Amino acid sequence: MHNASTDLPEFRFSPNAYALGLFESAEGLCQACNTPRTMRYTSSFYSREEVEYICPWCVADGTAARVFDGEFSDYAGIDGVPHDSRQPLTVDEAEAREVTTRTPSYPSWQQEEWRSHCGRPCAFLGDIGSSDLEKFLHEPDFRADVEGGLGWDPELLRTELSEGGDLAGYLFRCLSCGAHRLHVDAG
Repeated sequence: MHNASTDLPEFRFSPNAYALGLFESAEGLCQACNTPRTMRYTSSFYSREEVEYICPWCVADGTAARVFDGEFSDYAGIDGVPHDSRQPLTVDEAEAREVTTRTPSYPSWQQEEWRSHCGRPCAFLGDIGSSDLEKFLHEPDFRADVEGGLGWDPELLRTELSEGGDLAGYLFRCLSCGAHRLHVDAG
């Protein structure tokens, strides 16, 4: 049973979920726990069923993913999860499952990808544009992401990357060492 408290759950792999608008104030009945709520999840959820209202508590404890056999992010879209089952997993499996079943996803153009570092999924911090890239270019892995590691022209990223734009940047931070990583998507 969910806590009736008004304290909202926290998400270690999406610490800014509320500030980023991944939830909105809206009265309704959560379809996962059948409890009247005042906050609804607004981002990606992949399930066979069409689900309109999921409360933050059912995201955080995995109830929504379990009840609807769904995922908030694609497991195979997490760095370190091989696309070929013969390849080894290079990311913590339990934490990767937490990202897919108990962490709000973020909106992207094609499909969100989750960055990893130090053998574990990173925390999604929010959107990033070209004007903010300089802040992180001193970090080797972030610089590698910008300088072609993601398959994008580095000059294009330095001039055209925008928060929520047609060429969108997404900022992640390693929970072990604090290093930052970048994901880029285009519409």
